[in-house]
Amino acid sequence: MKISYNWLQTYFNKKLSKPEKVAEVLTMHSFEVEGIEKKGKDYVFDIAITPNRAHDCLSHLGIAKEISVLFDLKLNLPKNTKVKPLLKQRFNLCVDELELCRRYIGRIIDGVKVGPSPKWIKERLEAIGQKPINNIVDATNFVMFETGQPFHAFDADKVEGKIIVRRAKKGEKITTLDNQNIELNEDILIIADEKSPLAIAGIKGGKKAEITKDTKNIILEAANFEPVNIRKTSKKINLSTESSLRFENEISPELAEKAMIRLIEIILKTANGPSTRSGQIIDIYPKKANPYVLGIYPKDVSKNLGIDIPEKDIIDILKQLGFEIKKIKPINNILKLAKSMVGRPYIYGASVSFDAPQAVDCSSFTSYVFSQSGVQIPRMSVDQYFYGQQVDIKDIQPGDLIFSNSKKGKIHYESKDFLKGMKVPNGIDHCGIYLGSGKIIHATIEKDKVVIEELKKSLSFKNITGVCRVLSKNDDLPAGRQDLLVLTVPSERLDIRIKEDVIEEIARIFGYEKILSKLPKEVLIPPMKNKNYEYANLIRNILVGAGFSEVYNYSFTNKGEIEVANPIAKDKKYLRTNLIDGLNANLRDNSRYFKEIKIFEIGKIFSAGGEMISLAGAGLKNDFYEIKGVVEMILEKLGLSDFYFADASAEALAKADIRVGNTSIGFIDHNAFEINFEMLVRLVDEEKEYLPISRYPAAQRDIAIFVPSCTKVVEVLDLIENTAGPLLIDTDLFDIYENDEKKSFAFHLIFQSQDKTLDDKEINSIMKKIMDTLDSNLEWEVRR
Repeated sequence: MKISYNWLQTYFNKKLSKPEKVAEVLTMHSFEVEGIEKKGKDYVFDIAITPNRAHDCLSHLGIAKEISVLFDLKLNLPKNTKVKPLLKQRFNLCVDELELCRRYIGRIIDGVKVGPSPKWIKERLEAIGQKPINNIVDATNFVMFETGQPFHAFDADKVEGKIIVRRAKKGEKITTLDNQNIELNEDILIIADEKSPLAIAGIKGGKKAEITKDTKNIILEAANFEPVNIRKTSKKINLSTESSLRFENEISPELAEKAMIRLIEIILKTANGPSTRSGQIIDIYPKKANPYVLGIYPKDVSKNLGIDIPEKDIIDILKQLGFEIKKIKPINNILKLAKSMVGRPYIYGASVSFDAPQAVDCSSFTSYVFSQSGVQIPRMSVDQYFYGQQVDIKDIQPGDLIFSNSKKGKIHYESKDFLKGMKVPNGIDHCGIYLGSGKIIHATIEKDKVVIEELKKSLSFKNITGVCRVLSKNDDLPAGRQDLLVLTVPSERLDIRIKEDVIEEIARIFGYEKILSKLPKEVLIPPMKNKNYEYANLIRNILVGAGFSEVYNYSFTNKGEIEVANPIAKDKKYLRTNLIDGLNANLRDNSRYFKEIKIFEIGKIFSAGGEMISLAGAGLKNDFYEIKGVVEMILEKLGLSDFYFADASAEALAKADIRVGNTSIGFIDHNAFEINFEMLVRLVDEEKEYLPISRYPAAQRDIAIFVPSCTKVVEVLDLIENTAGPLLIDTDLFDIYENDEKKSFAFHLIFQSQDKTLDDKEINSIMKKIMDTLDSNLEWEVRR
C-alpha cells in the first residue's frame, strides 16, 4: 500500500523521524517497507501490509497508530463531531441480505456544491497515485485511505424510490463508473433502487446515480459486507478495486459509523453551499457484536518468549496498542458476573457474541461468563465438558462446570468442535456453574431464565454426567486465584483472538532483536531399544549375505484358526498360522522361471491363543543339510552356542526340531525352516555377554575364494572364523559370483583387540594362516 509521509505527519505535533528511519523501524517491528519514493516535497512508502493486519492497517491512520507506538509519540486523531440533522428524512433504506450486509449506514445531504477539491486533499490523493475527480468523490476516497472504510456517494435525484441491498436477479446488467458493462447473477450482492442496480456492493458504483458537476443532493453510504462474497464476486466479474481489497480482507463493522462522521465533516467543509443541509443517519446494524475479551497471565509472556518482560512493560505496550486492561482474579469475577445475570431470559441458541448478556442458553451463559473473565472456553456444552480437567463430584469447587443429561434439550453423545468425536456414553444436554455451598447457577429452559438453585433439588441436574474444572492451579495458588490481565481487544483488531496473538504483539513492539537465542534446557532420555527391530535387521543381513531374498506374503490365507469377518477374497478367509506355507507357494509359483530360489520372511502369525512374530526360510534346490547350515549360521551369528537339532527323522534325515538348551524354538522340514522369532530374541538377549567398546581402532581386510558350485557359504565362514581366533570380531559376505562350475565368495574381515592397536604384522600373520587353511582344501582357491 502507498502511504504518504506528509499525510502521516498531520497526525503528530512532533516532527517525525526521517523517512528512512521510519521505514527501518516499521520493517523491524510491523511491516516490510519495500520502497521509498520522493514525490515533490513528500515521500511515499510502499508498505507490504500482511493479510492478518489488513483489517486495520490498509489506511494512513492504521500506520500512524503503529508509528505512535514504535516511536512513543502522541497521536492526534481527527476531532470529528456529529452533525445535527437539519433535514427531514427523504429516502428509505432496506437490507434484504443481512448475512451479506452486516451493517449499512446511509445519510442524505442536500444542497452540496460540486467542484474541485481543495489543494490539501488533491496533494494527498495524488501522492499515493489517486486521480482527483471532484470534492464529493475525493472526500470519499480521502476518508477511505485515511480510515480504511470504503464509501459510495449517490446522486439522490437519480435514485428511484428506496435503496435496497439485495442479490442481483439473473440477467440484470449494470454499467459501472468506468463504463464496463457487467452481467449480474443471483450470487452477486448489489445496491439498487426500486428500478435497477445502482452499484455492485463493496466493489464498484454504477453510472446511473453518478456524482456530476450538476449534482445537488447526495446519499452517502458506509457499509460492511461479508468478505467471502466480495472476494468471489470480484473474481467472478474480474474486477478488483481499493474497496473490494478492504472488504475481502474484512474490516470491523464498528468502523463504518466513525468513518461516516469524518466523511460528513469533510464534505460540509469542502462542498458546502448556501443551502447545504444533512438528514438523519439511517443505521441498519442487526447483529452488533460484543467487544472481544481474552485473558493473559503475565508469566505466560515470559514462558512463551523465553525472556522476562516486567508486568508494567507488558501493560504499557498493550495500552499503547489500544487494549483496555483490567487485572482480576478469574474465579471472583466468574462468580460475581454469573450472579449478576440472574433473571436474564433463556433463548435456545442464543449467541455469545451477539445475544449475551441480554439473552442466553445454558452453554452460551457459561461461555460468556468465562470469556468476560478472560478465560476462553468452547461454545457448546459437550465441548466444554472435554475442555478442562475432569474432577469427581465429591471434589467440586466454586467455578467448576457441572454437566447433566436433563432430557429436556438436544442430547449430545460426542464432542463437536473441540477434540471432535470424543464419546460421552451418558450424553450431555445441559450445564451450569457451581457457586459453592451446594448452589448451582444456570440458564434453564424450564424457567426460561438464569436461576440459582440447590444442586441436589434441581430438576435439571438429576442425571449428572460429570464435572469439569477449567481454572487450574498456577504458581502454587488455588485455581482461579491468580492475577489475570483481562484485555478488551480494539474493535478493528480482528486478528487478535487467542493469547498467543497478544504475546506476538508484545514481542514485536518490545523488539525481536532483544530476545536472545537460548538452547532449551531439557533432560534427554534415550529411547528404549526395540530389540525385535534390531535383531530382525541383523537376521536380514545374515540371510541376504547367504544369498536369500526377503518376501512379504499376505497374512490372509485359505485355512487357519481365526476367521476374518470381512475377507478380501474367498481364498483369504483366515489369518495364517505359519510362514512356511506361503514360502512354499512362492517356490512353486516361481520354479518355472528360476533354477535356484532362496527366500525368507519375518512376519506375524496368528492362532487362537494370540499372535506372534515368526521367522521362516526356504530354498528351491536346498536340501535338509543346507537349510540346517543356514540355521546354524543364524544362531552362531546371534551368539548362541548351546543349540542342537533333535528328533531328526530316520527317512533321509529330512526333519528336525531346533533347540536351544531345553527350549524348542522351531523346526526344519526338508527344504524349509521356521523359528519363533520372539523366543529367539529373548534367548539371545539372555545369553548375550556385553563387552565394553574397544578403545582401539578396528582394521579391515578383504578375502575372496573360488569354491565348487555345491559349496555352502557357511562352510567357508566356519573355517575362516575357527582359524582366525578371537581377534576376528566380524565377518561379512559382500559379494557372490557364480558360473556353471564354480562360484566366488568375497568377505570383509574385521579385526580388533580390547588391549592394543593391532599392527600390520599381526594382522598379516592371521590372514596368512586363514589363506593357508583355505588353500589346504584342494577344490578351493584363494584369489590373490
